[in-house]
Amino acid sequence: MLRRNLVVICFTCLLFFTALLYIQYLVGDGNILVPFPWKEDPYRKYRTKEYQESLLKWYNYSDGNVIFNGPSTKMDDPMLISSIRSRFLIPPSIQPYNLKEPEVLDPSMGQSSWIRKILKNQRNGFFVEAGALDGETRSNTLFLEKELGWRGLLVEADPYNFAHLVKRNRKAWSTPTCLSTQPYPMMVSFKQEENMGKISDRQVGSPLPGYVDVQCFPFYSLLLAMNVTTVDYFSLDVEGSELEVLQTIPFDKVDIKTLSVEFIHGPLGKEALREWMERKGYKVVAEVTHHNWWANDFIFVKNSIAWSIKGDEVR
Repeated sequence: MLRRNLVVICFTCLLFFTALLYIQYLVGDGNILVPFPWKEDPYRKYRTKEYQESLLKWYNYSDGNVIFNGPSTKMDDPMLISSIRSRFLIPPSIQPYNLKEPEVLDPSMGQSSWIRKILKNQRNGFFVEAGALDGETRSNTLFLEKELGWRGLLVEADPYNFAHLVKRNRKAWSTPTCLSTQPYPMMVSFKQEENMGKISDRQVGSPLPGYVDVQCFPFYSLLLAMNVTTVDYFSLDVEGSELEVLQTIPFDKVDIKTLSVEFIHGPLGKEALREWMERKGYKVVAEVTHHNWWANDFIFVKNSIAWSIKGDEVR
């Protein structure tokens, strides 16, 4: 009898532990080897008033002013462009900067310095930074904006990050969206993970904590909404979707002079990224890396201006 009771108890404990692992699999990244967060709630920050206000203000798609997602909507559809302008673009702040570390002149991990070198400290340029985080931490465009008078667009999909971004009072436009991996607008389930957030393969509408539905637009559509056709610097760091984003861009319709593109998370590897950009008329002039993996980027330059770079600066 005692033996039978022990077997029942052990089997019950096994079922309980299995259930916990399954719950972790559902709400996490599918990695059941990561210790279950027994004591600390990793999603607590998503229940704060600040986060909920950001979610309601910028990520509320129930107000009737929503675009048509799917392949039937072209990137240059006038209704799409009008919707982006009226609903998804936040103008530059007129308030003084509100930075956490104002004494840090350039928080970039080296990408910004390469761009300045290539463009010879060009003033009054235009940038797009996709994966802008909080608008300050490891920003590749903050120096260009503050010190060289550039204007631009900051793209950040995570509502938590975006709430902090708007507080920095950047002098650039910003959008609480993501770059589409298709040549049309789409809604995605976005996995929130601070500086490593990314488009997930989960279904839109999933109520799981740590995931949020986010509107994505093609890069070209955002440019059209801003009446921009020339981008002096495009910083692209979207945790693995870089090649797919680049494949949506009509390079014959926009002039992108330089890019920094993260290559470490792409499923097809860095060489596929390099080869695609070479076919589009670009060359790699440098790789920017950091021992903490805070940077793993190619620096691309359009062939038409690459000739002006000194030979000892090109890899």
